[in-house]
Amino acid sequence: MTIGRLTMRWSLMTYTVNAGQPGGLRTLEEMADFAHEVGFEALELSSRDLVGREPEEIRAICDARGLAISCINGPASLAAEDDAEFEAGLAQARDLADAAVAVGSPVIMIIPGHATSEEDLPRAADRIVEGLSQAVAYARERGVTVSIEDFPNRLAPYASIEQVRYLLDNVPGLQLTFDNGNWVVGGDDPAKAAQEFAGRIANAHLKDWEIDPNRGRIELPDGTWIRGGLHGQGLLDHRAILSALVGGGYDGTLAFEYEGPLDHCESTRQGLAYLRQALDGVRG
Repeated sequence: MTIGRLTMRWSLMTYTVNAGQPGGLRTLEEMADFAHEVGFEALELSSRDLVGREPEEIRAICDARGLAISCINGPASLAAEDDAEFEAGLAQARDLADAAVAVGSPVIMIIPGHATSEEDLPRAADRIVEGLSQAVAYARERGVTVSIEDFPNRLAPYASIEQVRYLLDNVPGLQLTFDNGNWVVGGDDPAKAAQEFAGRIANAHLKDWEIDPNRGRIELPDGTWIRGGLHGQGLLDHRAILSALVGGGYDGTLAFEYEGPLDHCESTRQGLAYLRQALDGVRG
């Protein structure tokens, strides 16, 4: 059984407009209302959205507003050296896959933990391979695709092109959630990454960065400090990145992500309008 079929569509990542964000919304119903109003076609849920909700209730909230569920993202402690913690991480991964079946999401994105130090990166990567291999096998039997994203943390052994390639090459069936902005944290060009992983991308996150005057959010390899920024007014070349994605044959979900200090709902309105225009320009 395969759940759904990915087509090019816009999805709203719920965590970017939740109650913890500036101008955020309190409930899943409010987030779904906002997504429908602005013109999104789907939601990407975080695992926290599942807490205290029955799958049928979540599905009904989305169905009533004409929204698909494009992906569920969440953590799983698959880098853990401790066997008990590792087994708990496998249980987290299985729970995500089961939730995807229950709500009708074709994809899950696992954040599989990180190393304890830079010296620990090789061990953590191999442990993650072990865990993801089991998670992919479990999810595949249920028609769910497992993905990881390039992650903006130097202790995550999936921050750079080289690191992500290692995991994808060593876990048959594992796919990529392509995060357009996180590649720069690993020192790579996002457009080059889109070309590198053409045919292996199951989901995409679109954010932007700006210079962080407070030097407190994320430090790049060259010493530059960045934070979330408005789409089209930040550091990323969205046309080049979208061109590389489309040119590589990607026709899946484009999930919107704003992480900056401004009102998140208003920034989402502005950012989605910009990205739609940019994509139209790329497609001609």
